[in-house]
Amino acid sequence: MPDLTDPPLADPESFTSYEPGLFWASNVYAGTLQEEDALLVPMDSRTVAASASPHHYVFYRSGGQSWATPYVAGVYALAAQVYPDMTPELFWELARETGRPLNVEHEGETYDAGRVVDPVALVDRLKE
Repeated sequence: MPDLTDPPLADPESFTSYEPGLFWASNVYAGTLQEEDALLVPMDSRTVAASASPHHYVFYRSGGQSWATPYVAGVYALAAQVYPDMTPELFWELARETGRPLNVEHEGETYDAGRVVDPVALVDRLKE
C-alpha cells in the first residue's frame, strides 16, 4: 500500500495537493512501481502529540509506511458503521472503485501513481 505526501503548506483536504510518498516517489518516476492496483493514503507531513510533553506537538515531514495502517483502519471503521456487514475484501474493492486517480507531473512527464482513498465517496457508495 503506497502512501502519499503533501507539501507542508498544502491543503490536506484537497486531492490535488498529494504526491507519491517521499520514500517511494522515485519508484513511480522510474516506472518501477510494483503495485498496479495501489490504494494510496496520506502518510507524510503529520503533526502529532510530542512524546516528551503533553503540551507540545511535533511535525514530521517524512512519515513511515506504518502510519498508513491506522488511517486505513479509521476509514474501515467509518465504512463498517455505515455497512455493518463490511468485509476486508468488500472494503478494498469499494475503496479502489471510489478512490480518485492520482496523476502526478515530474520533470515534464505525467505518471499514474494509483488511486487515492476517498472516504466521503466510499461512505456515500455504501449508503446507496
